[in-house]
Amino acid sequence: MIALNKNLNVFTENFTDLFVRTGLTKHKFAELIGIDHCLIADYLNGTIPLLRNVIKICDYFNCSVDFIVGLPTDFSYTNLQKGYKKDCFFNEYQKLLKDNNTTHYFLAKNKIVTATKLSLWKQGRLPQFEVMVAIAYELGGSIDKMLGRI
Repeated sequence: MIALNKNLNVFTENFTDLFVRTGLTKHKFAELIGIDHCLIADYLNGTIPLLRNVIKICDYFNCSVDFIVGLPTDFSYTNLQKGYKKDCFFNEYQKLLKDNNTTHYFLAKNKIVTATKLSLWKQGRLPQFEVMVAIAYELGGSIDKMLGRI
């Protein structure tokens, strides 16, 4: 089991702040971004969202995923793109491992990732949102870069 990153509550705080500023109802906001309205209430109450829903939220607010999870960043967002590209994750993950002189096995041993997911990631699958956040914090990477948004 992956140890949940303590920084995930920053998502709830930032999302709540952004959502309140819209002045929209949960139903209307959910309709605008294309997800079920019940999920909005869940996310406002601290439920960890699916990665694809985080992307929809960030696209609506024109903000980075890095911002919404509170990553301390030095990354440039002048070219932030909407959506994501599945094929970017694995290559960026491999680069981060190399830059940090570590291995997937080491991260699995320390419960940042699971050892069995690597083959799925090579095939273009993406990790769960909380795993991606943990990777970014552990390796000092950008979630938006891992998703091909910048």
